[in-house]
Amino acid sequence: MIIMFTDCIAFTHLKQQINGSRFTPKTRLRHPVLLVHGFGSNRIGVGRSFINLAQHLYDNGFEVYSFDRLGHGESEGCFEQISVYDEIEQLHAMVDYVLSKYNRKVHVLGHSLGGMEAAKLAAQRPDVIASLTLWAPAAVFAHEIAEQGVIQGKSIEGAAEKGYFDFKGQKLGYKFIEEAKGFKPYEGLDNYDQPVFIHQGEKDDVVPMEYAKKYVACWKGNSKLYTYKNADHGWNVLEERESLIHRTVTDLLDLQY
Repeated sequence: MIIMFTDCIAFTHLKQQINGSRFTPKTRLRHPVLLVHGFGSNRIGVGRSFINLAQHLYDNGFEVYSFDRLGHGESEGCFEQISVYDEIEQLHAMVDYVLSKYNRKVHVLGHSLGGMEAAKLAAQRPDVIASLTLWAPAAVFAHEIAEQGVIQGKSIEGAAEKGYFDFKGQKLGYKFIEEAKGFKPYEGLDNYDQPVFIHQGEKDDVVPMEYAKKYVACWKGNSKLYTYKNADHGWNVLEERESLIHRTVTDLLDLQY
């Protein structure tokens, strides 16, 4: 049974409302944690993975914040208008919101494209990000679009003429594709010098292992890579997901802040 003190929160970004949840333990013992969901997902996480993670963090004295980015979940906005650059700006606004409620450094955890964006956030805000945890960070998106002309294996041919790409039944605006062609996921990441924890499934058919290893190289001695033999992109194997959550929480506890 999941028992947590949870309240709904919201703030405005570019005149649109971003909705989220806050999980507040009776005693806040450590720096708060911000969870950043993946592309086309929401603040609940794949298979409620963010809720399960929040429960364990909450039980150990972490206050947890999780938001739906614009065009996702319960937030305002349109999926068709998504922009990677603006999504990173939304993460800045989320961090500012957390700091306004609890003025301590923030642990940031991101999954998939949210992980890629969280890494860029940390490089731009190293003074306020206490640690960075990346679950299958999707730097691959830029390479696939620019070099292979695909998104998750599906050709983007015809998207320019239509003005959108059909992403699992949702219109993804061509602006997202145009931005990806010049986007450099790894650029500037070495500006962040705090602990980084990277988790990657060996059976991930969205993000190959080579991209996780490139992230490790960006931070050299500051990063640690965990691999999961039977995990796919969403850690949809119970044993592997339990290991992912256990390792994630343990790493944050070991930091002792």
